[in-house]
Amino acid sequence: MIPYQLIRSKRKTIAVSITKDARVEVRAPMRASVSFIEGFLAEKEPWIRDHLEQRKRELLKQTKFSVGDGSALLYLGQEYPVYLSSEHKSPFFDGKRFLLPQKDFSENKPLIIGLYKSLAKGCIGEKVRFYSKLVGVTPSAVKVGSANTRWGSCSGKNSLNFTWKLILASEAAVDYVVVHELCHILQHNHSARFWQEVGRVLPDYKEREKLLRQLQKRLVMEDW
Repeated sequence: MIPYQLIRSKRKTIAVSITKDARVEVRAPMRASVSFIEGFLAEKEPWIRDHLEQRKRELLKQTKFSVGDGSALLYLGQEYPVYLSSEHKSPFFDGKRFLLPQKDFSENKPLIIGLYKSLAKGCIGEKVRFYSKLVGVTPSAVKVGSANTRWGSCSGKNSLNFTWKLILASEAAVDYVVVHELCHILQHNHSARFWQEVGRVLPDYKEREKLLRQLQKRLVMEDW
């Protein structure tokens, strides 16, 4: 039997899931017997083993990820080579390559994020100015931060906020997030009218959404 953590609750059915740290979690009704629960797990064993191994592989890749000489970093959906340089005390991107200080990745990572934030502010600001005219709105402010759960957001006062991680996405995906948030100035919801506004500017927005989902998986794997 695969080791598992049992959580009892008022639910009426049994559910099994794999946690982010590769553990098997079972939720079951208060009165469900252990024999009944383990019978259920025996039936689901092939599925459990498959997804458990998949999660372990993801964790292994995540712990191995590093940035050093000969590796690569993303910028607007493209990978660019990384070179360590004793002449640079802070990361630098020249449009063709990333030049990093000769430090361990743990020391370079916050510096890289700082560079990404700077690049994101310039790129996103330019795109907001361009698409504001097409959408027909003007945001009260545009900010770039470190949000982990959203690519962007629009406040009740029409201030737009974006995560620096958006600079890792392709330009098509960046454009979509910018247009999405600008359209929230017109419609502070996800109604049919809202999606009509998005589709008016970007008819292929659904394909662009897929690009973001693909990138999100990579960012989780690399622990950005």
